[in-house]
Amino acid sequence: MRLLVVGAGAVGGFFGGRLVAAGRDVTFLVRPARAAVLAADGLVVRTLEGDDLHLPDPATVTADGLAGAGPFDAVLLSVKAYALEQALDDLAPAIVGNTFIVPALNGLRHIDVLRERFGGDRVVGGVCVVAAQLDPDGGIRQVGAGNSLTYGEFDGSVSERMLELDSSLTGAGFGTRVSQTIELDLWEKWVMLASGGALTTLFRSTVGSIVAAPGGPGVATGLAEECFAVATAAGFPPREKQRRFVLGTLTAEGSAFGTSMFRDLMAGNEVESEQIVGDLVARAAVLGVPVPLLSLAHTNLSVYRAERAARRG
Repeated sequence: MRLLVVGAGAVGGFFGGRLVAAGRDVTFLVRPARAAVLAADGLVVRTLEGDDLHLPDPATVTADGLAGAGPFDAVLLSVKAYALEQALDDLAPAIVGNTFIVPALNGLRHIDVLRERFGGDRVVGGVCVVAAQLDPDGGIRQVGAGNSLTYGEFDGSVSERMLELDSSLTGAGFGTRVSQTIELDLWEKWVMLASGGALTTLFRSTVGSIVAAPGGPGVATGLAEECFAVATAAGFPPREKQRRFVLGTLTAEGSAFGTSMFRDLMAGNEVESEQIVGDLVARAAVLGVPVPLLSLAHTNLSVYRAERAARRG
């Protein structure tokens, strides 16, 4: 199976790098500047386990050369949610024949965007788990335990293309799974990201410091319960195991946990606030679910984004 990985940043570079190291046929769709870095320095992935990768001159293509680089069987879309529109323009020439898209973005808004642009039959569900960041030297550093990709058809079937994808991804140094409940999986991850992201960005601190403060555990629990309520009203109540995981993660004493959105905010970077928190607040309004804490967190993130934009001119 020929795979096109859109983006060679923290997520695409991590999973794509593992796949290249395992001998899979992978091409990275990247910007010219990133292509130059990869050509000069290779793709570097630094892991917690110490089994670092240095892949010299991985196969790359830029948008203007994509039409002649295919065909590809599947596209792993791994850009930040706020960069989705430009990424879709860039990858459009690759969507031909039976090519399908496996998005590894946060939230659910991107699913509707992809279906509208390319048709529902080309879009499957994808859930990625990895905590990684792009270092100043262009290398990718894993900063948290756990790495996996879950994928599946939205109708719950185990299709031939899912089996082929699973065969191509399995055995590359990260967890893989074909899911028959991918939409619920997406909602469960969204609930975790929204509640955890809202909590840590609201207080600009990690979970351990927040729950050690007066009222901290109550805010953490309240945010989780609001997110559970929205998912339930939408028809995707989180399973009990996931509820316990979210509540346990957000109330763990001494925990250094913080989401990727928290890390981005603390670094002064763009954040996926609208896709992770804002969209959930909007859906809550449509569904008639009160989310006062989540709305407060969304306002906080909106202020951050406005001030960041003003500083950048």
